[in-house]
Amino acid sequence: MIDLAVLQQGLAMLASPWTFLALSAGLAGGILIGALPGLTATMAVAVLAPFTFFMEAVIGIPFLLGIYKGAIYGGSIPAILVNTPGTAAAAATARDGYALTQQGMSRKALELSLFSSVVADLISTLVLIVVAIPLASIAIRFGSPEFALLYLIALTMIATVSGDNMAKGLAAAGLGLLVAVIGLDPMSGYQRFTFGNTDLLAGVSLIPLLIGMFALSEILMQLTHPAERQGGAEAIVHGGERLRWAEFWALRPTILRSTSLGTFLGSLPGLGAEIACWIAYGLARGRSREPERFGKGSLEGLAAAESGNNAVVPAALIPMTVFGIPGDTITAVLIGALMAQGMMPGPLLIQQNPGFLFGLFLVLLATNVLLLVFGLFAIRWLKQVTRIPPAVLYPCVLLLCLCGAYAVNSSTFDLLILAFGGGLGYLMRRTGFPIAPLIIGLLLGPGFESALRQSLVFSNGSLAIFWSRPGSLVLLSLLALIIAFLAWRGLKPRGAASRSPWSRRNKPHNAQGGDS
Repeated sequence: MIDLAVLQQGLAMLASPWTFLALSAGLAGGILIGALPGLTATMAVAVLAPFTFFMEAVIGIPFLLGIYKGAIYGGSIPAILVNTPGTAAAAATARDGYALTQQGMSRKALELSLFSSVVADLISTLVLIVVAIPLASIAIRFGSPEFALLYLIALTMIATVSGDNMAKGLAAAGLGLLVAVIGLDPMSGYQRFTFGNTDLLAGVSLIPLLIGMFALSEILMQLTHPAERQGGAEAIVHGGERLRWAEFWALRPTILRSTSLGTFLGSLPGLGAEIACWIAYGLARGRSREPERFGKGSLEGLAAAESGNNAVVPAALIPMTVFGIPGDTITAVLIGALMAQGMMPGPLLIQQNPGFLFGLFLVLLATNVLLLVFGLFAIRWLKQVTRIPPAVLYPCVLLLCLCGAYAVNSSTFDLLILAFGGGLGYLMRRTGFPIAPLIIGLLLGPGFESALRQSLVFSNGSLAIFWSRPGSLVLLSLLALIIAFLAWRGLKPRGAASRSPWSRRNKPHNAQGGDS
């Protein structure tokens, strides 16, 4: 039962004109960013997050959520019109969306993409609202052993699903954990890996590093390996017939199945929208009566890809709000934004700020309605966005990167972290190392270290504490099952993995970056 005072706080947050304005601006900006090839949702949220530190939480967080949702949908527009996904999450969308454009049905493809996205987003948001509070009531009873195992499960899953090479994923996660220990030891106060630099006493600043590794490295990749637009402007077909209700209704099994899959994958740490779109696409192809049409203009394939990737967005907030663990790299940035507002994601967020969380749920539902309205507008006008030349686009993005990194602490040292993150991110993309495990390892590292050391202190150094408690025993068994599955998957022939439909990515550097 929701307390009346909590309900009033949530409704007041939604009714605030400033919250609504921020939400609308974020959603519109997110769609625009998603429609620009090369600008990812992760890049947008990371660059703009520092500017929300100077806003109230009821304004800044809805603004970032609007960008997140809008960018994931917006990536489908250039994917359908010019076969260039605006984000990695729209890579599967391009296969059938562009084929429909070549057949003179671009309007039908864009409308199907929008309606599938809205339905998937709505269902996934309702799941978030239903399961978040009950799960948090369980999580609030967790002790340090349970949280240590939960962090370890998250790190294991993130490291192994964020790239095609398990060893590289584990290495990236390990590097993230190593970076996380820079600064003062939380228990003894000794300096660790600071090399006498006082700017590192508080650790590596997360937001400048995020901006560098995602935004700056993406600019470097685009400058050195520009994406070739297949078909060019002449491939944009104006008009065409509209999507009929009978066609959309016939796709409801595919949309519901892909939405369920995307919601499940989004609730697991590390499985982002760029992975969900391919898995949903592959499942739809396997269940289709006309699998031969996939890749040649199948409405089924387009609906599956867009339902799968958009369902991930609200679902990725489940581990963030319940356990304080990011569902993907974007929610990792959102955790940083919440902490900057003085809120601790996880069970304490529900316990200490229930009104804000309930208002956030209402904001997500309002965003769903606005996505339909703004999406219809975007279908008509944003086809021109794909023609902005890179010579104009990327200098503007670089300026935003510099301003965003400096705005966090007003420190020139953060600009060095930005440059270091950009160089490291570019090197990792070029060598095939996924970025997502490093970033989330950096974010989870302090919590994992604290929970692990507290558990060992309580048990006088005995590891038995991790299987002597019912909750920790369940999580330890789950960790063992995950490791066993990953080991079994690693022993499978490479050919089987390479034939899976979701192992094909549109852009190697986007996929490796783990962007959404």
